[in-house]
Amino acid sequence: MALIFGSPKKQNSRGDDMKQDHRLKLAKDLYMAGKIKIMTTETVPGRDIHSAFGLIVCRSYIFDNAFYGLMAQALDVNADAIVGYRESVSFHPEGDKYYSCYGTAVRLKKTKK
Repeated sequence: MALIFGSPKKQNSRGDDMKQDHRLKLAKDLYMAGKIKIMTTETVPGRDIHSAFGLIVCRSYIFDNAFYGLMAQALDVNADAIVGYRESVSFHPEGDKYYSCYGTAVRLKKTKK
């Protein structure tokens, strides 16, 4: 039988997408503790950007995985903030949502004490 209209629905269960990953837990913990900043603007108020690592993107059928996955990617490159944060959602014809989170990973200059 030939498939005429698009690709088949994702075969993996959502449970596969929700597997606990230590990177996601660490990213969530650091975000909740205020250790990593996420800004929709191109700057962090009161802080200067030391260096930019570039655009990072994370996608998932589960919003938390896309959001905290983005932070985990930023931490992987030793960033301490994401600027220009955006998110979008697209819809599968069968009703599933697919989330995309993206922004620029940056390292902030140290604050003077």
